[in-house]
Amino acid sequence: MDQFKPGDLAVYPNYGVGKVVTVESRMMGDSEVSCYVVNILADSSKVVIVPVDSVEQMGLRNLISESEVPAVYNCFRYKNLDLLKMNWNRRYRSLQDKMKTGKVTDVATVISDLMFLKKRKGLSYGEERLLSDAEDILATELSIIENLPKEEIVNKIHDSFKSKSNTNTQTESK
Repeated sequence: MDQFKPGDLAVYPNYGVGKVVTVESRMMGDSEVSCYVVNILADSSKVVIVPVDSVEQMGLRNLISESEVPAVYNCFRYKNLDLLKMNWNRRYRSLQDKMKTGKVTDVATVISDLMFLKKRKGLSYGEERLLSDAEDILATELSIIENLPKEEIVNKIHDSFKSKSNTNTQTESK
């Protein structure tokens, strides 16, 4: 498990990139626990408190390395045909569960799945919002890694769905 220190950037599931502000002791129940205090960059008013001993369980992670970026863009090449068979409620919960993992490739897969659905049958309001949130979370992390403006990353993501190589299908059964 990686130790974070004040000033480090970290990613928290469903919230995105944040900056570790401090490591402090907090009372939780009857015991004193060492915690990371993380300010979320996208919404400076959001603060998450993560017990140091629960970092892995809660999904707080380091930003990906530059060498991992191609694997993220590669996620946009696949289509999950099973999504077309699911009702919107089950599909939405499945996609939310992927977002909760905090894994960068899961967030990219959510974007890919929702873009595929958007082209095929349209999205519900909740799915549109989930797509927007996922794009924001992923674009923030990639903009830091690739040292590009966030808007440029969003354009790169959208351009990934316009390319002719975006024709592979993948079925996932759960």
